[in-house]
Order: sequence, then C-alpha cells, then structure tokens
Amino acid sequence: MLPEVSVIIPTYNRALLLQKAIQSVLNQTFQDFEIIVVNNYSIDNTIEVVRSFNDKRIKIINIRNEGIIARSRNSGLKESQGNYIAFLDSDDLWLPEKLDKQVELLDSNKKLGLVYSDNYVIDSNGNLKKKSFLPCAMFRGNVFKELLHRNFIALLTVIIRKEVLNKVGMFDPKYKIAQDYDLFLRIAEYYPVDFVEQPLAKYRVHAEGVSKNIELSVDEDLQIMGYWLIKKPELKRELRGKIRLKKARLCYNLTAYYFSKHEYKKAVKGIYKVCK
Repeated sequence: MLPEVSVIIPTYNRALLLQKAIQSVLNQTFQDFEIIVVNNYSIDNTIEVVRSFNDKRIKIINIRNEGIIARSRNSGLKESQGNYIAFLDSDDLWLPEKLDKQVELLDSNKKLGLVYSDNYVIDSNGNLKKKSFLPCAMFRGNVFKELLHRNFIALLTVIIRKEVLNKVGMFDPKYKIAQDYDLFLRIAEYYPVDFVEQPLAKYRVHAEGVSKNIELSVDEDLQIMGYWLIKKPELKRELRGKIRLKKARLCYNLTAYYFSKHEYKKAVKGIYKVCK
C-alpha cells in the first residue's frame, strides 16, 4: 500500500540534527507516511544515521544539488508516493500532532490545496527563542493578495496535496532563498489554503545564519513581486498601498543590514534599488 504522506528531508553534513529531525517524524501520532532523505553527498556519517533507524518507511537518495536546495526538494518530490507532501529541513523539528491535525483538515475539505501552521523558534541548542514565527496574522481561504503582500507561511509547517503540485509545478531552482514563497503564491493563485491555529513545528535559527542572506532575500522577493505585477497588472491598482508598505519593509531590512556593517554607500544604493 502507498503511504498517505511523503515527508521530504534534504540534508548536508548534519548527521546529529538529522537524527533528531527523523525521530520527530517517527514520533508522529499519524503513522501512515514515508520519509525521503535527500542527501547532498554528505561527508559525515549521514548515511549511517539514516540506516540506524532500520525502518522500511525511510529511504535515502543522493544527489549533487550544487548549493540549490530546490533541486534536492524536487528530487524528493519525484520519488514521493504519498497523496500529501510535507517538508522538513534536517535541522528543524515537528511536534507529534502535526501530521494528524493537518491531514484531518485536508481530508475534511477536498478543495484545500495547502495547510500550514505557526511554529516555535529555537536556537542552535534547541532552546526556545520565540513562541511564534509569524510576522503577521494568519489567513485562510483565498489568500493570494495577502500572501503577495507578505509571506506568512513557513515551509516546515506546510502539507500540500500531491495533485496540486502536479498542476502548479515544483520548486523553481532559480530561487535560492524564496523558492518556497514562489511556490506558495503559485498554489494560492488556484487553491484556497487553511491553517491549524497552534505551533506544530520548531524552526532552528543558527547564530552564523542570521541576516547573512539578506541581500539575496530582498532581491528575490522583488523579483517575485515584479513577476506577479506583470502577470496580473490589475494588482498594481488593487494593492497599491500594500505594495508600498512591502517595499518600505524590504528597504528598511536591507538598509539596516548595510548600516550594521558600516557599508553606507551600499545602504544608499539599496534604498534606490528597492524604493524606485
């Protein structure tokens, strides 16, 4: 029998954290799943860790993703057999009721394309940093316009119907950071979404990763917004105020980053680039 849920876990040289991530899936109250570990040819004991579970529901595939994690996730999608797809990075964790609550919600409404939730934020040692990851309110139903204004969905919390991905496509490898945001918008264009109103996962923040990709993140966010404003020109009028607010937020994030590094010329260029 085919599994109901396929869980895709990309990884690279994170054997110890990967072990905890896999265990958080095995601890689910909902047990009808497969786990696909997509290994970017790790040089630590990743393969031994995966095999140590001795669970037929876990399989590992090896690919060279060339630093583009979208390729790893897409490789996992191609191997998946479940009706629903969920994603977990190898340094993050799920709470035990995640799949149970989200599968129940998807089963109760066949029109839904995606279900998400809030999540906790933990530090590299697993200590709680924030009780909520969300930068704003949660939205359900036809959320495309709200989502274009601000991404309020975290990938580690989502579960998506496989048939939805068959329609809208997989992750776009041209995005290194915003690949999930791009996918969520493509889903929200056609399908309503819903959420479970409680944290169902733990997102791990590493000290060395804070703000290191802010420039690329802002650039990709602007690319995505520009794409949709060209595809749907009526949005320029409908979302005029929200678009200005989004640009102001991106401008602030970028200039604050440059000022923190005392790169004032780049800060001025950043203001022009985002706010023009």
